This record gives sequence, structure tokens and C-alpha cells, in this order.
Amino acid sequence: SDFRKSRAPNFLAMVVAMLGRVAVVTGANKGIGLHIASQLVSSGLFGAVVLACRDAGRGDAAVKQIGGGASGVSGGCELMPLNVGDAASHAAFKNELQSKYGRLDLLVNNAGTAFKASDPTPFPKQTKPTLDINFRGTLDLTETLLPLMTGATPRDPRIVNVASMAGKLSQLSQPLQNKFSSPELTLSGLRGLIDQFEQEVYAGTHEASGWSKSNYGMSKLALIAATKVLARDYPSIKVNACCPGWCDTDMTSHQGPRPPAEGAKNAMLPATMANPPTGAFFKNEAVAEW
Repeated sequence: SDFRKSRAPNFLAMVVAMLGRVAVVTGANKGIGLHIASQLVSSGLFGAVVLACRDAGRGDAAVKQIGGGASGVSGGCELMPLNVGDAASHAAFKNELQSKYGRLDLLVNNAGTAFKASDPTPFPKQTKPTLDINFRGTLDLTETLLPLMTGATPRDPRIVNVASMAGKLSQLSQPLQNKFSSPELTLSGLRGLIDQFEQEVYAGTHEASGWSKSNYGMSKLALIAATKVLARDYPSIKVNACCPGWCDTDMTSHQGPRPPAEGAKNAMLPATMANPPTGAFFKNEAVAEW
């Protein structure tokens, strides 16, 4: 039995390679992320669905709720610790994924944060924490995992960024809209624009300069912009963004009318549909204008 135990990870990886693809969902311990993970398991299209969670207790509960067990085989799900926005955590997560499966076929960037409307934290103090998770951390994690999604091993690799209608382009002045939607925009250029927004918030000039009045909106706009740049930069990967809609979750203080299982379908579509577009934005289960 000791021999069997020592061989288990390699055998597991072989079985997964034969049975199906490997999916990761960040922030999968509750809300929309939990429903995305559950629907991926139910789809039967994946040999392993990894719930990447910051909170191990909630993550374990989510795995039990979905009913995947810890095997990760035959459509099962498992927990791997991940703190989006922490570079050391990103690297450790990539190493664990690489040693266990050697590849990644679907990345659903669902983890995110939002200050409540009633939060007394001043607007400028909300800017960096919101951008650091929803945009910078998400993009850093994606770039860390990209080597597992390129090359010969991945099968039909896809990235789905869970964004929001709050990320609409029209919240910016026309000159800034042109910069964010430019087909020449690069990831470093995009990071620079977001740094500029942050600096203007601190200077108190962001509204006069044509920037958004919403930190959350800017973070999601940046994520949609990143989706389009990644789609251009990595033609072998289908990269799309989605808006799940105003859902009944902790993030909305359960004010949203849409059940999270319905909202999750907006991520499932680009994640699982045949011949998806790339660089697109999905809402209400269809491709939509940004």
C-alpha cells in the first residue's frame, strides 16, 4: 500500500489526462464562483475542477457541497489554496498545479472584491485594494499560469474573466475610451493607465481628467481591457470576459434579483460552448457590447 500511495499522484495525473481537461476557478468557495465550479463538474467536460480559495474552511465546505471529494478524477473537484494578489501564493499555486497535472485547460478568474456602498472608507483608500485584487492580482495570476496553458499539452485552452457591466467603457471620457479600446494597447500600457487613474485619484483630479467615479467600475473595465489584449497576444487561447448580472450574493448584500446559479451561466457559456469567440464580452448569455 505504501508503494500505491507513492505512485498515486502520477497515476492520478495519467487518469486525468485520459479522462478530461483541468479547470481552475478562483474564489470558488461561495457565490457565483461556487456555482461555476459546480456547473463545470456537472458538465462532465473536465477531469479535474480545482477550487482555488483563500479560505480553506469555506473551500472544504464548497468541495463537500459540490460532492467532488478530493480525488480530482472523473469530474471531481478539489481544493487548492490561493490568495489572489499575493505573488508568492500565485507561484506556489502554479507549482502545485504543475506537479499534479502538468497543464491547465480552463482558468476562470472569478475572485474579486468590492467595498459596500455603506463602507465609510474614503474613496481614495478604496482605490488600491480594489485594483490590486480585481485587476492587478488577477492579471498577475493569469500571467503566472499562462505557461501551463500554452504549448502542446493543453486541450482547447480557455480563460474566462468574470467582470461586470460596471466595467462599461462609457464611464470614461472619449479620449480615455480610445486608449483602453485601442487595438495597439499592451498589458504594460494598460497597467500604466491604471496606475495613472490611481495617481489622479490621490491628487483629486480623476473626475476632471475624464476618469470613472467608481473604483470597482475601473477595476472591471481594466479586466475587460486585459481580456482583449490577452486574446490578441495568445491566439491559441480563447480569452473572454463576462458579466454574471446583479445576483443574490454576499457581494451585493443579497440585493440582486438573479440567482447566482443563473449568473454563473454567463461564465459557463464561454467556458464550455463549441467554437467560442475570443476577446468578447458576454452578458445575459450572449455576446454584448463592452
